[in-house]
Amino acid sequence: LVKAQEYGLITNRIKENMSGPITREEFAELATRLYEVYTGKKATPAPALTFTDTNNPEIFKAFQLGIVAGVGNNKFAPQVLINREQMAAMLHRAVKVINPSVDLSLAGAPTFADEKDMESYFVENVKFMAKNGFIGGVGNNRFAPKATSTREQAVLIALRVYEAHK
Repeated sequence: LVKAQEYGLITNRIKENMSGPITREEFAELATRLYEVYTGKKATPAPALTFTDTNNPEIFKAFQLGIVAGVGNNKFAPQVLINREQMAAMLHRAVKVINPSVDLSLAGAPTFADEKDMESYFVENVKFMAKNGFIGGVGNNRFAPKATSTREQAVLIALRVYEAHK
């Protein structure tokens, strides 16, 4: 966490309570910060009308970058706790944005015993993140795709992505 703080990856919103669970909004802010720290560029937000349940410019930046998607009906669900498969998807998209030449091959990616519990559109994201050592299983060859994470765990995953691509 000290390294993540030194790099500037920890946002003000989460730094006071790293052991608490992380929301979709907080994770979108973290992913946007990862992009901006890595590239040295300020992201441009999408139009404020993109989502009707938030006015957070960091979410709009993450959407404009292609890092986040909504939950349907022009909603983002900012206060909902993010689950592990959603985190994997957001950070997989972030990797593709910050390092367009990254090897996206899934050869050698692990298969998890609870893969059947993953939404089909998240499997590739989870496999990429696991293959590259950014996010691992939770024991007994399980990924726990619907489980939530703490802010600390989310920052450490983002730190691994940053250090692997810096």
